[in-house]
Amino acid sequence: MRVKGVLFVLLLGSFVVAATAPPGVSSEVTELKIGDGSKWHCYNKTKQWLFKGDIGGKWMEGPIKLPDDYPEYCKIFLKESKEGVTQPPIDRNLHSRAFYTAEEFTDFTADFEFNGTYRTTGSGAVGLIIRAQDVNHFYVVYIPWCGQQLRGKCFWVYVLKVEGDGYLRAIKAAWVPGVPAETERWYKVHVEVKGPTIDVCVDGRHAISVETDGQYKSGAVGLLGYGMYFFRDIKITGKKTPLKNWAPDQKIPIHNIDVGVDGNNSPSPCIAPNGDVLIASGDKLVRSKDKGRTWLEPETFPRKLGDAIYPMFSTSDGRLLVLQWRSRFVIKKPTPEILLSESTDNGYTWSDPVQTQVEKTGWPEYIDNLSVCGPIIETADGTLIFTLIGGMNKEGRVYTSLYSWGAVHLKAFAVRSTDGGKSWSGPIDMDQPTWWDRNEPTGQIPRGKISGSIDFTEPAGVAFGNTVTVLVRPVYSATMWQCWSNDAGATWDRASRTTFPGYAHSIAKTTSGAVLSAHRFPQHTVNVSRDGGFNWDHGTVIDYSGWANGNMIEVEPDVALCLLVNFQPPWPLLVHLFRVTPEGIKPLHWRP
Repeated sequence: MRVKGVLFVLLLGSFVVAATAPPGVSSEVTELKIGDGSKWHCYNKTKQWLFKGDIGGKWMEGPIKLPDDYPEYCKIFLKESKEGVTQPPIDRNLHSRAFYTAEEFTDFTADFEFNGTYRTTGSGAVGLIIRAQDVNHFYVVYIPWCGQQLRGKCFWVYVLKVEGDGYLRAIKAAWVPGVPAETERWYKVHVEVKGPTIDVCVDGRHAISVETDGQYKSGAVGLLGYGMYFFRDIKITGKKTPLKNWAPDQKIPIHNIDVGVDGNNSPSPCIAPNGDVLIASGDKLVRSKDKGRTWLEPETFPRKLGDAIYPMFSTSDGRLLVLQWRSRFVIKKPTPEILLSESTDNGYTWSDPVQTQVEKTGWPEYIDNLSVCGPIIETADGTLIFTLIGGMNKEGRVYTSLYSWGAVHLKAFAVRSTDGGKSWSGPIDMDQPTWWDRNEPTGQIPRGKISGSIDFTEPAGVAFGNTVTVLVRPVYSATMWQCWSNDAGATWDRASRTTFPGYAHSIAKTTSGAVLSAHRFPQHTVNVSRDGGFNWDHGTVIDYSGWANGNMIEVEPDVALCLLVNFQPPWPLLVHLFRVTPEGIKPLHWRP
C-alpha cells in the first residue's frame, strides 16, 4: 500500500506589540500572537507519508484543544493552561513551520514556554526559528524528545542550520544536566541572539552557546515542530524593521523514496554480485538496477527462508546469503542454531537452509532469547561477524512497564566465523574491561574475565581492515556506546561513550572512509565520522520517522542508501539516497 500525504508550512504574519521600550531605547517587546489569522498562510502542495488525519490546517490560539483520542492522563496534565496557548493543527502534523512575515530581527532575545507531548508518534520536537530568509533558509534552536531519551532522563538542545535542501544540519548539540526530560510539562526557554552567537538557557540552566557561520544576519522569526506540542508566552525583544521580499509559495523538499514494501519489518539491504541493489523486508525482496534510483516490483522470498528475512548479506568473494538465527528460547535446546541459504543467481532463487556448526559453550544461562541485530560485518581476513542482544534477568527481577524500561538490564554480544559461515563461535562480550588485581600474574585482570556493560541494546558495526567498531544503543547513557576490536572481533577493548545520542540505529562505511550512523533522535538523524569512528559531527536530521530500526549500505562510492521503518504498518518503508561530501551529506533524491 502506498501512502500519500501532506507536508505543510504555515506562515505567521500577525504579532501583537505588548509593550514599547522607554524613549531612547531602540528595542521593544513583541508578544507573539496569531490574532485574527489574516496573515497566516498554509499550503498543501507536496506529497509525503503522513499521520492518519493529517490534512494540514491552521495554527490555533487560546485554550488547548486536543483530539478526541487524546489520552485522559495527558488532558489532566495540560488542563492547567486555559488561555494564551499557541499550537499547530490539531491533527498529528508531520512537519510544521510558522513564520512572522511582517517584520524582521537582527539581534534579539526571545523568551517562551513549550510543552511537548508524546501521543503515539514516539517522538517530537519544538523549535524557535531565527533570521529566516525564507521557509528553507534559517537557524533554529531545536529541542527534541523521544521515548528512549525520556526514559534515559537526558534533556538535549540543538542549534541547527537549514540551507534549502530539506535537511536540518546541527551546528552544535548539548546534553543539559539538571533539566528533567519529560512530556506534558512546561519548560521556560531563554534565547539570546547577538551577531553570529546564539545562546540558550532552559529553566534557568545554561544549555548551549553556538558561534554560527554568520551567513544569515537578519530575518524573520518563527516556530516549528514535529508531533504534538504547545507554545505560550512567546516574547521577542529587539529592534525590528519591515520584512521585505518574503516568498510565501516556496516548498520544502522531501527526499524519501517509496520502494513498494511497507515498513513493518527491519530491512536488510545488500549489493548482489551483479551490482543490483537488493532490499529484504519481511518476506519481500525489492530490486534496483540503477543504484537505488528506481525499483522493480516486489518479489516474495520462498517460504523456506522464513517470514522475516534478516540478515541478507553479500561477501567479498561474491556470495549472496541469508542467515537464519534460531535462539535457544525458540528451539528449546542448549545451543542456538544458525542456518545459511545461498543464491547463485543474484537473489532470484535460493538454496535450502543449511545447518552450520555452532560452538556449544559460553551461552549465558540468564539470557536464552538472544536476537540478531545489525548487519553482517566482514573484516579484511574474511572473518564474518554478527551481533546479538538480549534482556538479562539473572536476579529474577521483572519489569513489564514500557515506562520503566530503563530499569531493565540488557547485554550485547558478537558471534564470529573464520571459515565463511560453516562454523560459528559462542557469544563474545563486546565490552571487555580490565582492572588492577594484585592476585593476577600480570597485575591486571585479563580482558573478557569481567562481565561487560548491562546498558547495551541494539548494536551495529563496520570494519576497517581487521579493526571493528560497533555502536550500541544505550538505556541509561545520554550518548551511544562504542566498542572496538583490533583482531577481527576475537577480543574487545573496554567500551566507551560517543559524543551523540541515538537509538534504533544503522551504520555504514563509505569508500572515502567515512562512517555513518543513522538513528532515531532527534527524529531520524545521520552522524558522520571522517576518521574511522574516532570523532563525529553533530548530526543532520533527514526525516521524521517514528521508529527507525533501519539499515544502511553504500551503493556506489560515497553514496549511501539509508532505510528506516515507518511509524506504523502498512505505511511504506522509507528509503533515502544521499552523497557524503567534505561539507556534509547531500540528498540525491529530491521531490519538491
